[in-house]
Amino acid sequence: MLKRFILMLTCSATLTLHAQDIHFSQFFYSPLTLNPALCGAFNGNIRGIVNYRNQWNSFAPFNTFASSVDINFGSSFLKNDLMGLGLNAYNDVAGDTRYSSTNVGLTFAYIKTLGDRYHRSYLSAGFQANYAQKSVDYLAMTFSNQFDGVSYDASLASGESIAFDTKGYLDLAAGLMWYLVPREDRFSMYMGGSIYHLNQPDQSIGALNDQLYMRYSAHIGAQIPVGDMTSVVPAFMYMAQGPYTEFFGGTNLKFYLQGMQWSSTAISFGIWQRVVGDVDGGSKAESTAITSRLDYDRISLGISYDVNISSLSDASANNGGPEVSLTYIAPLPQKPRKIPCPKF
Repeated sequence: MLKRFILMLTCSATLTLHAQDIHFSQFFYSPLTLNPALCGAFNGNIRGIVNYRNQWNSFAPFNTFASSVDINFGSSFLKNDLMGLGLNAYNDVAGDTRYSSTNVGLTFAYIKTLGDRYHRSYLSAGFQANYAQKSVDYLAMTFSNQFDGVSYDASLASGESIAFDTKGYLDLAAGLMWYLVPREDRFSMYMGGSIYHLNQPDQSIGALNDQLYMRYSAHIGAQIPVGDMTSVVPAFMYMAQGPYTEFFGGTNLKFYLQGMQWSSTAISFGIWQRVVGDVDGGSKAESTAITSRLDYDRISLGISYDVNISSLSDASANNGGPEVSLTYIAPLPQKPRKIPCPKF
């Protein structure tokens, strides 16, 4: 009985800690996990994105893979507006027990044009419906009955009866976004907010009820020209989920190699800082991210690395997490564009 209690307590703690959602240091390159209102907000026909992140591989590995594809449409029957439709999915595997979170979502957004043709801004509202599933690899668990006094023997019976099972549930999200493009291809800015887990689904895979906290997110960013061939691209994000908070912000310096146009070749470098808050109400610096990005025509490749600077640095040897993002946007047909969306 004591062993069973300890097992349940350990699993409960693990699940509670993992109640925080997945996150990417390149959050601006994972739009559908950041804000449903970003669906369709790009200058093209169709956008495909792949993200990968590996964290704390030295002692408690987290591996996250995400992908999305979205389109914008409506120019043939809407006067100045557009609609966006997208499909996104991710899989996150955490820790030695391979606690797995899989999510598939469908997103819809409506992009409303505001202002006149020379000073336009846009207001977008989005909604996302996801099917999520949680599971644990029981074969990766070890129990005291499987130690023979000298070493671990997986062939020995655990002596435990575990009633856990795979858990699936519906998960809803919504968001708003405002963005401004007063001079196409040179200056743009955006700000918005989103709420994930609107229905607070029960994600438990055991007997205990474990409802997901709503996740509130606010984000703002811009592309600001500082010369004919250079821009600064700052962005900031704040997230709150239950007792946990995260602030992440920084800037990239972007160098254009073929003139400052939307589809021109450019390279970017930046430094970003993550600050987290815990259940005790304190805040502390958690990691510093070094980022780089290459834009070539309609393809963008982003690479970043998180250096852990928190109290976990001794265990992680300051190793944080490498992250890669790849984006492709198909070009528009040869016709006037109604909405010059900023390149996020």
